This record gives sequence, structure tokens and C-alpha cells, in this order.
Amino acid sequence: MKVIVLGGTGYIGTRLMEILTLTPWAEATGASRTGPGMAQKGMDWLAVNTCDAAALTRVLKGFDAVVNCVAGDRQSIADGARTLAEAAAAAGCPRIIHLSTMSVYGDLEGLVSEDMQPGPQLGWYGKAKREAENAMAGFAKADGKVVMLRPGCVFGPGSELWVGRTARWLRSGRLGDLGVGGDGWSNLVHVDDICQAVLAALRLEIVAGTIPVFNLAAPDSPRWNDYFIDLAVATGATPVRRISARQIRLDSLVAGAPLKIAERLLRRMGKRHVRIPDPMPPGLTRLWGQHIRLDSGPATRSLHLAWTSYPDALQSSADWFCRKGRPTGSVAGETICTP
Repeated sequence: MKVIVLGGTGYIGTRLMEILTLTPWAEATGASRTGPGMAQKGMDWLAVNTCDAAALTRVLKGFDAVVNCVAGDRQSIADGARTLAEAAAAAGCPRIIHLSTMSVYGDLEGLVSEDMQPGPQLGWYGKAKREAENAMAGFAKADGKVVMLRPGCVFGPGSELWVGRTARWLRSGRLGDLGVGGDGWSNLVHVDDICQAVLAALRLEIVAGTIPVFNLAAPDSPRWNDYFIDLAVATGATPVRRISARQIRLDSLVAGAPLKIAERLLRRMGKRHVRIPDPMPPGLTRLWGQHIRLDSGPATRSLHLAWTSYPDALQSSADWFCRKGRPTGSVAGETICTP
């Protein structure tokens, strides 16, 4: 099967390309706006703007399936998905595996299945992802085959969002036990489990006119407070502080915007090596307290997933952070890291 991965330089796309190249029945090609980011690893690579319909149509010709891992702003997500649906149909690429997100459920709480509609509070990211899903539905109506995956919070080795950034907040004392503000379910899922779901989706039998949709969250994923404490212990960021809701709000509202602006300016200046404190988006404070739990039973059964256990996922995440953070030794078998 000839498979092309759009957004192949992102966190999930990078790991997916590594796994696909070891899959005997797949011939994988990565694609991104910037071009051959992984050619040095012996991977096939193409440069393409996923919002350019003509260019994307040319690229997709001859492929049996496309995996959409594109992230970014609203245009990249929503408009890019519409362009992809049009280009895949024009190129005769019959199957799209689309990575969506749990954010499409908005502020819903409780056990959430794939057929539930979003709550009234839907941020820009959730709205853009909903638009992208609608574009995939249009492709299916035109006789295309679509499988939509809705991951929770993807972590594991290399995860800057849910491991690197979180561990740095814990080490600096900006994050800790949040009390009731951190009692929401984390819906964590290991990046390798996402990749295994994609591989299964590529070969899934699809009934004409239907779009299989699957939530992806490890059944044993903990509450956020438990994860914060476990990650802190695993990376030597102890003792864990009790952080009030007021402290978190002040951090995200007062420091968040200036730090984000500084981060963007440094990126534009090409000074990615300059380290500044990670901004804390206000939306995270709502997520940490949201009692939403993804029902991943259908994915377990239909995609035959064997989930990475939480202890194994946590350890591999902590090991990656400690290697990245220059480990200095161990105490009672636990790795101690420097910032």
C-alpha cells in the first residue's frame, strides 16, 4: 500500500513515518511544507503546501491512502482539510485517515462516545477541527473512504506538549497538585498507540457511505493530578507543590500572552536555541478540571488495539525527558534530571 503522511514533520507524523518504514505491507512517503526534513533517515519525502489544491492533487496521484496529521492554525486545519478532500477526489486517492481531536467535544463531561455532539463551549481549535471533519464527510459522500481518529492528549518520548513542557512547569514550581482544579481525566494516549491505530485504519474494511470514528485514549489513563505527581516523581521534580486555582489563572492570564509573543519573536529571528519559560495557555486550566472521559472501547474492538500501559508510557516519557535534560544520577533507582 502506497501511503503518504501529510504533516510528517510533526510529533505524531514523525513517529508514524518511522513505524511505517518498518511495516512490510506499506510504502511510506512523508510530506510537509518545508520539504525533506527526514531524508537523512532514508525516507521518501515531498514538499507541498496542503492549502494549494493543484499542488496537492499532483502529489496525491498514485497513492492508495493519505494520513492527515496536519496541525497549526485555523487555516491549516480547516481550509487544509477541505483542500485535501478535493485534491484526493481529483487525484483518485481512495482513502483518508484523518487525525482529529477530543477538542471537538467542547466542554462535555462524563463518558463520551463518538456519536455525541459538542458542548456549547467550543474553542477555535475545536471549531477548526469540526470544520475539518465536515470536509472529510464531504469526501465520503463522493465515494471516498474515511476513517477519523479522535485522540486525547498524546504523550510519550518526544512529546513537548504533555511531557517536556509539563515537566519543566513541575520543576519550576509553576505546576503541581491543583486540587479540584486538576481532578479531570487526562485521556492520555501513547504516541505509538496512535500509530498502531493509523495502521489498523489503513486496512479497515469500510461499509460504503459510512465513516468509522474512533476515540483514542488509554483505558488506564489517570486524572491530571495523578499524572502531575507521577511525572514529577519520575523526573526528580519533588516535592510537588500545591498550586491554587488563583496562581494558575494569574500565570496563564498575566504571563501567558507576553511569553507567547516572545516565543514567536524568537522563532522569527531564528533564535530557537534561546530558552524562555513556557507560556501556560488559559485553555489548559479548563481542560485540567474537565471531567471528560473518552470511551475508547470501539477502537479497542474494531482496531484490535493493545494499549501501552500507563506505567510503561510514563516511564518512557520520563526517560526521554531525563536524557534531554542531562541526567546527573539516580537515587533509589529513580533518575534525577537537571533543568
